[in-house]
Amino acid sequence: MKLTEKQLNILNHVVPDAQAWANHGEMRFGEEKFTPMLLEKIAKHESAYDQAVAKGNYLNRKQRDDAEAKAEQDAYDNVGYDVKRRREYPPMEDYLDGIVKGDQAQVDKYIADCLAVKQRYPKNDGGDK
Repeated sequence: MKLTEKQLNILNHVVPDAQAWANHGEMRFGEEKFTPMLLEKIAKHESAYDQAVAKGNYLNRKQRDDAEAKAEQDAYDNVGYDVKRRREYPPMEDYLDGIVKGDQAQVDKYIADCLAVKQRYPKNDGGDK
């Protein structure tokens, strides 16, 4: 089914890729069976779409999902040096394993890995703690 621009916009309000979603539905159910379902979905979400557009600064589903993912990534990235260090330090078990085995090379590697993380995220990085 060929959708109008308005129909696509309404579907894009609730699904990330309206045309792909509609094409998949047609392939799965057949056009005769799927078209009424599709039109019902469009009718169901039309008022919510119109209200969202009327508020201004409208974002469709994909744009909202992308903005949310970016915000989550920014929150993950914008932390202090201490959190960044904690994420990258090697597991303490590696150090203890080296001590128990008497493997000085393993202990030295652990210490070198820790120092590399400290160098990558120094305490004065951006005025953090």
